[in-house]
Amino acid sequence: MQGVALFYKGGRRLLLAGALMLSGTLISSAQEKLQPPNGHLVAPAEVVLYIHPDLKSTDFVQPLVCALQRVLAAPVTTQVLDIPLDSSLRATPSQFDVGKVGDRFIRATATGATPASFKYLFLPYDLKSEPWRYVFATSFGDETTSYHAGIISTKRLDASDPAHWHHQGFELTAQRAYKLVLKSIARLAGLRSPDKCVLAFPRSLEQLDEKSSEFCPSDHAALVAAGVLKAAESQHGSDCLTISRTTPTSLHAQMAQAP
Repeated sequence: MQGVALFYKGGRRLLLAGALMLSGTLISSAQEKLQPPNGHLVAPAEVVLYIHPDLKSTDFVQPLVCALQRVLAAPVTTQVLDIPLDSSLRATPSQFDVGKVGDRFIRATATGATPASFKYLFLPYDLKSEPWRYVFATSFGDETTSYHAGIISTKRLDASDPAHWHHQGFELTAQRAYKLVLKSIARLAGLRSPDKCVLAFPRSLEQLDEKSSEFCPSDHAALVAAGVLKAAESQHGSDCLTISRTTPTSLHAQMAQAP
């Protein structure tokens, strides 16, 4: 195994699917264009998942953290971040402009940040990025920038309404979010390999769920050598999904508040 299929349930391994894009509703990335071969990869010193207070369906977060900690060399933490989302950030009446949200997020978390801090904001709202109708997530930065950030919407990843608490389908939300974060970390670190294996773009939500969750062997080796991934998958806990059943339903009550 390449150390990225991490969720277990009922003794069976639930394979995570591929990456970030739907045909006609493609996931954008600020840096994902035709790139030269891999150069120097930047390993994160930490990965911080920021949860917006409006995101109420958060049972997926702790399994996601557990899964990421098993494969990433860097520690993974969570915080609540009450970033203002006003009408100036709207792209349509029902969608936020992901570029504007990303800019505000990067500015809001810049104080005391280090270049090796990889940060992700999770929102329950739909995101828009031209020319696509909507996006699941967008990454900002690369190995040359002073920031490494991503905005992730659970609006279409969640089986129900993420703006209201519910337990339905949290496993699938965790699996999908895991893929988004894992691929983004690799790209922000500077990995420019072709869109294959976990880096590939599915053209439907069904393909997203069916795709391999593993890096291609050469990509996995490069990320291990750069200190992004652990050489061997951590065995700290065999069932990341059980975490959500043993933690409070109010995730915000146990998270640190972001300054």
